[in-house]
Amino acid sequence: MKLLLVFVMIMFISVQAMANDVCDCEGDTRRGGPCYAGVGGPAYAGVGGPAYAGVGGPCYKGVGGPKYAGVGGPEYKGVGGPKYAGVGGPCYAGVGGPCYDGAGAGDTCPDICR
Repeated sequence: MKLLLVFVMIMFISVQAMANDVCDCEGDTRRGGPCYAGVGGPAYAGVGGPAYAGVGGPCYKGVGGPKYAGVGGPEYKGVGGPKYAGVGGPCYAGVGGPCYDGAGAGDTCPDICR
């Protein structure tokens, strides 16, 4: 019984500690949770916060920002973009593609595609 309790506690802690994208946070939003958005929280979106979406912030979606999805941006999904999922793209999930998960697939899908 003690072993089961230890196992459950470890699983609970590991789920809580999973890396999370604070810009699109999914998880517990209560105080102390990984997606708590109050002042000082891990998903606080105010000026200087870890989820700040204003100019210069880690969640800024404008030109030059880390979440910019336009041509040349790190979140661009069009042809030639880092998240392009068409034939030959880094996120292609068809047969032979790096994100293919069928028979004979490997684990070559870039983290940016997940």
